[in-house]
Amino acid sequence: MRKYLIISALFLFPLLYGGSPDSLYTSAGNAYSEGRFEQALADYQSIVELGVTSADLYYNMGNAAFRSNKLGYAVLYYEKALKLDPSHEEAGKNLDYVSQYKEDQLEQVPELFIRTWIRLGYQLFSLRTWSTLALIFFALLLGSILIYIFSSRLSLKKTGFFTGLVTLLFFALSITAAIHRNTEMVAPDSAVIIMPSVVVKSSPSLSGTDLFVLHEGTQIRVDDHVGSWREIRISDGRVGWIPSDALAMI
Repeated sequence: MRKYLIISALFLFPLLYGGSPDSLYTSAGNAYSEGRFEQALADYQSIVELGVTSADLYYNMGNAAFRSNKLGYAVLYYEKALKLDPSHEEAGKNLDYVSQYKEDQLEQVPELFIRTWIRLGYQLFSLRTWSTLALIFFALLLGSILIYIFSSRLSLKKTGFFTGLVTLLFFALSITAAIHRNTEMVAPDSAVIIMPSVVVKSSPSLSGTDLFVLHEGTQIRVDDHVGSWREIRISDGRVGWIPSDALAMI
């Protein structure tokens, strides 16, 4: 009986969500080519709700969102695409293009060059690539240790020792980057304003003092939350509180 219920659920699952990922992807592509951009975006979103994500999927969602005059969502989906695949050139180019339409052109608070290098280093590869590199360097490290322990020749022992030191360094760097990228995936702290505009408050309450106004497409950092409010920080250093439904996490 239990087996029958599981098979029935797997059969009905695509029907409950309006189709399989393949059929939805085809439907979204057809809708986009016919100029029905909001329908295309809805179909792509249904694919995400089925648990399927990829950089190309988010890239297509960004295109559909921009054509639907949803600037905030366009920035959001291009950022999600780049988060999964930092080397996705089309997503990067389109993000730069749509960013010129953002109303909020904020200044950047100067950042220590070492922190900039570290951040850019983490973002150089995706989580999968960093994880693969960590496994490769770990295997090389084990090989170097075995050579050092079991080799009877002094030259091989030296090779194993110094190779082990180098691979240990690269393993530590790659595993640290992988952990950082994984943290970005499971507990993101960056977001995008998706409402046309939102008033930033001094406290998590409608009675708080109005500080400034942000518009859709502006990228922010989320520092804390109280109930349905989020404490946010923008690139010029200003902080404040906005309702949770005014933003979407990248």
